[in-house]
Amino acid sequence: MNKIIEFFKANKNDIIKPVAVLLAICVIIPLALAVTNKVTKNRIEQLARSNEKETMLELIKAEKFPKYAYSEGNIAFEYNVAKKDDEVLGYIFVTSAKGYGGDVSVMTAVGTDGKVIEIAITDASGETPGLGQNVKKEKFYSQYAGKSDGVTVVKNGAGGKDTVVAVTGATVSSRAVNKAVSQALEYYALVSGDAEGEVVAE
Repeated sequence: MNKIIEFFKANKNDIIKPVAVLLAICVIIPLALAVTNKVTKNRIEQLARSNEKETMLELIKAEKFPKYAYSEGNIAFEYNVAKKDDEVLGYIFVTSAKGYGGDVSVMTAVGTDGKVIEIAITDASGETPGLGQNVKKEKFYSQYAGKSDGVTVVKNGAGGKDTVVAVTGATVSSRAVNKAVSQALEYYALVSGDAEGEVVAE
């Protein structure tokens, strides 16, 4: 025991200093991260909302996009209603489905007639570059304009009323987009008409 005490006395500077430095690092770094997160959180949220609105405006030229919440049974989701002069121009849903490397997120604008106006692929970062990420190209996603529920993905052909042609070498990613759009159309069927749900934000 005495040898241990003597060892610590003889080497206290070599022991205390590194411990103090490590302790300081363990305290300062998490604190700095917490402060940074607090400072940037609101800004990040503002940018996200701004980007979301810009995307919605690209899909439907409306004056405002109030957000609504729908909840019934085990189904719950949020969506936006595109309005101009208080006239409903369409509905916008953000849905996602599992792709090849992660979730593929899609923003779908649906007209009051139940047909897709246009879609935007908001996130396909988990898909393979040069293959699955090609779902973000207009040649693919533009096929959904005018489509309604019941669309399927085909590997070859020219596409049709109820079909879209998959991106070459990326059938899984293409089907993920299709599933997300189909989900949006299912949501539309629930909220169209008078059942708009509860207003979340104007």
